Amino acid sequence: MKTDCLSISLVNPVISHVKSLGFDPASAISKAGIETSLLADPDNRLAIDKVDALFTGLSKLTGKTDLGLSTGGSLEARSYNLLQHLMLCSPTLNEALTYLNRYYVLFSDDAPPVFGRKGDGSAKIVFPMMYALNEQHRVRIDLMISALSHWLRLICGRDFKLNQVVLPFTAPAYEAAYERWLHTPVRFNGQEVALVFPAFWLDKQLHQANPHIMNMIKTEVKNLAEKINNRALLSDRIRQALLQQRIEFSATQREVADMFHISSRTLNRHLQQEGTSLKTILTNSRIEAAKRLLAENKYSIEQIAMKIGFSGRRTLDRIFIKYVGMSPAHYRSQQHGEMTEVA
Repeated sequence: MKTDCLSISLVNPVISHVKSLGFDPASAISKAGIETSLLADPDNRLAIDKVDALFTGLSKLTGKTDLGLSTGGSLEARSYNLLQHLMLCSPTLNEALTYLNRYYVLFSDDAPPVFGRKGDGSAKIVFPMMYALNEQHRVRIDLMISALSHWLRLICGRDFKLNQVVLPFTAPAYEAAYERWLHTPVRFNGQEVALVFPAFWLDKQLHQANPHIMNMIKTEVKNLAEKINNRALLSDRIRQALLQQRIEFSATQREVADMFHISSRTLNRHLQQEGTSLKTILTNSRIEAAKRLLAENKYSIEQIAMKIGFSGRRTLDRIFIKYVGMSPAHYRSQQHGEMTEVA
């Protein structure tokens, strides 16, 4: 599996912001193990662990615990990233957010944000979180929500206001900075990272974009997204999509091919060249998901079987024994040092 990465186009604004505050970021860049030559091209990618190490180092260097928020809130209208260009010239917010979801790989390898309408007349943008947040992730998460909040105001105009922001962690010492930079109430200890706003903004005609410019930018964005995706094996991209729950374990070959904008024949050909098959990827991913859920010990084995797309425990037992060499119950008891079977 390839290492998750963040676009240099999102890293450079943080470095520039630190410089504007009168600090030299060179030592933090070096300590994070980053080659300065990588930073010269905004289309380059940087491993997430190095990004978090850099952002943590820059936060300590400046003494600004709210570094991600202040960077996102201070972004210039001009774009550091092609996708930002495309969003900013979209005729409606709905179209801009559709592009954000479709081409999010230009920003990050994380699962793309999703958006939709709620029954109370509001709309919500949710960033799927596939891991527990810790202090090292905080600056990066702050940057993403602050940057998106800033872009929403640029896209919709100064009358745009968020209803609230939801964050899945306790309020940090710099809690007051969230409302200052996001211009909205923030609810901590939620179940997700989400931005909530009035739904009418999704369809409001914002301005008349030049269709020729739009088409040129869309072509460039699509080509760059394909270039980034092609750096990784298709099998790795499918595994990552399964991990991020963008593909169901029960997905058909046609559904998986459609997600990657290729035909079923092309999907099979690429996977054969990589020495695997969709069935093998789905089975192995199910086994890895089952192992993780068994170790967490939060669900019964029957529930786990259903979660990973099997018809029931009997099917999971059979396949788990075949690939792991022991039953799910035995595996769980080993993980927890137990001698009795857990149902």
